[in-house]
Amino acid sequence: MAADTSTSEGVVPEAEFWEGVVIFTGAMWTAYSMAPNLILPIVVVFIGAFSLQSTWSKCSVDQTLGWNLRPAAGSGLVTGNILIPMVLVANNLHGSIKENGVSGMFCVYSLCMSHAAVCLVWLSKSDLHPDRPSVRTMGSIATTISVLLILLLQDLPLGIGNVTVGIVGVVLCLCVLHGLLTSLPSSLSLGEAILVSEGMALLMIDSCQNVFYRNRSLECQLLQSVVLGLAIIGALSNRMFVSYDRTEKQSIASWKDSLRFYILVLCVVVFICVPHLWWLLGRIPILWLMGFILACDSSISLIGYWSVMTLVAIAMVTRQNRTNPAGAGSTIVRKYFHVIAIAVFLPGLMQNPQLLYIASVAALGAFGLLEYMRMYRIQPWGESLHTSLRVFVDEKDGGAAILTHIYLLLGCSLPLWLYPTAYTIGPELALYSGVISLGVGDTAASVIGSKLGRHRWPGTKKTVEGTVAAVVAQLAACGTLSFFGVQPGFTANWIPMVTVVCLTSLLEAFTSQVDNMVTPLYMCALFTCGLSS
Repeated sequence: MAADTSTSEGVVPEAEFWEGVVIFTGAMWTAYSMAPNLILPIVVVFIGAFSLQSTWSKCSVDQTLGWNLRPAAGSGLVTGNILIPMVLVANNLHGSIKENGVSGMFCVYSLCMSHAAVCLVWLSKSDLHPDRPSVRTMGSIATTISVLLILLLQDLPLGIGNVTVGIVGVVLCLCVLHGLLTSLPSSLSLGEAILVSEGMALLMIDSCQNVFYRNRSLECQLLQSVVLGLAIIGALSNRMFVSYDRTEKQSIASWKDSLRFYILVLCVVVFICVPHLWWLLGRIPILWLMGFILACDSSISLIGYWSVMTLVAIAMVTRQNRTNPAGAGSTIVRKYFHVIAIAVFLPGLMQNPQLLYIASVAALGAFGLLEYMRMYRIQPWGESLHTSLRVFVDEKDGGAAILTHIYLLLGCSLPLWLYPTAYTIGPELALYSGVISLGVGDTAASVIGSKLGRHRWPGTKKTVEGTVAAVVAQLAACGTLSFFGVQPGFTANWIPMVTVVCLTSLLEAFTSQVDNMVTPLYMCALFTCGLSS
């Protein structure tokens, strides 16, 4: 639940202050363990983001940049700007950025993007001077300052390659950021939008490099192709339906517009995604997929099991809409789907992570297309989807997009997507970060907090009792997984495990950002650095 963010200027809301402290603590632990030479750039980004929070004015940013931010949420500047660099540093398992080449440079590019986002917000402040520059000019200034500053702080050669990729990455990030906050009104906080924008920009850069070098795993190439297709469909659909209201009162799309949407999807799949995959895989994508599924004995049984769980989820949505047709589902009802997420991801992680990776990418593609259909009320299913998805709606879904179910999928999938290809390098428990933090911790905190919670954390509606329940439940889950062979040696690693679980639970308690995406990434980074020795 979101904390109250209405404070006088110059004062950081109490919950957001502690959220920043928790994020900074995790980032420093990660950088000190994995890449000490990145501590200074991270501190620079943190100071900029944290200082902006004390003078944060949503209305000022909305008016200056034309953005429409999610109400009743803090800025999320620290979380949005620090989390992705923290995750990338944690996955940089061999220490020095200079020794890790391209992989290490992505940490630097991410910090450039974070610093540029901070600069853009700072330049947009209404009290700088009356004649503020245009959005394009502010973006150019932020890009130049950020790339040069971070590269200099990192003591890297200002070669044409590093600077060019850094500038392209920052421009991509700021363009995606501006596009998200103008085309999805009241759907994202600033921190959430920065988080998504950085991830999209880094994935696009990696995808472009992979076209030439083809040095990513097959499943990672599938992810890049699906995200590329969704991004293109989203951008073109936004132009196609630019006149639509995108609110609860939005009218159903005409059959003509609906047909145009289906033709757009077909063209993107046939002329962009399939050729892109064909080039990367070196074979027909559908034949590669069939061969992969048939090559493993557990694949068929897992796919059958996941199909059954999908039917169970659909039945739950249908039943909830029949019993409560007029309103959104309760917190307890929404947590049923967290339990289903455990049931879906746990067997896949234990038996066939590679197949789970592919299945989660396919689910992301399906969820993305269904959300486009719902948002634009594409016939014949758009209105039915809009009605059915009300079971997922909470206070964070008051805008044009309903993203809770997509965030849940991303939260469980991102640790898997970020993990090394062999699934055997580094701490195995990091793979389960989404299942532990969302399926176990968030569910326990919500259920116990709503039933037994009496004492609230400062500046937030979350309860101390709920957080304690989350810590106990997550530690029990870690111990159980260790007993079954996941990250053996629970007793030897209990100190870092307890530290990781406590910090993640505190972040869940204090953040006003979407915890379905924030807490798994945070836990994954801490597990990676805390259990890698």
